Amino acid sequence: MVKVCGLRRPEDVRLCEVLGVDWTGFIFYPPSPRNVSPEHVAALPRGRAARVGVFVLQSAEEVREIMDRAELDLAQLHGGQDRRFCEHVGPERVVKVFWPLRYADLADLERDMATFATSCRAVLLDAGTAVGGHGVSLNFAAMAGLTFPRPWLLAGGLGPDNIQEAVLRCRPWGVDLNSGVEEAPGRKSPVLLRTVLEKIKMDGGSLTVHHEPQ
Repeated sequence: MVKVCGLRRPEDVRLCEVLGVDWTGFIFYPPSPRNVSPEHVAALPRGRAARVGVFVLQSAEEVREIMDRAELDLAQLHGGQDRRFCEHVGPERVVKVFWPLRYADLADLERDMATFATSCRAVLLDAGTAVGGHGVSLNFAAMAGLTFPRPWLLAGGLGPDNIQEAVLRCRPWGVDLNSGVEEAPGRKSPVLLRTVLEKIKMDGGSLTVHHEPQ
């Protein structure tokens, strides 16, 4: 499963459709150079991919409102939101983000993820300690030994130089691409995106499914 995040341009959305990207992501966070408005996203081409909104500062009510206005399918919660927040948005629509670098012991990360098992559709592990789109990668070997309560996506600086190692070592359910396939923030590179997808196919396209989302 491949998600491309930080989309702004119609041509990039159309490219994702042509290449068979599964999820397209749009960032609703004003400090980000990839920030978009609900109206902008609603006007973008709509294909087969599920549309994901990335939220940091909004209330649960604001998330629900933006999802309606932007015609989104899923909400990726990047602000440390709790289970009650997830349940208000709708667990079947939530991708819950965790930052492994915030944890001194990865067993604590596993315990935290387990508490969200019934509060989200999937979990996403990102590099850094907050937000995203920074181009930093996780320690793939460390992630490989984790137990996940839901389908999980790997994010953080994934691009042509490391995508095969990431998939081979971690065997995630999906990968989330952003800065590693860009010419500039919010401007995707057709060459880089095609290269990453080809490298995933060279591995047999074997992004391992641990659980199918419900």
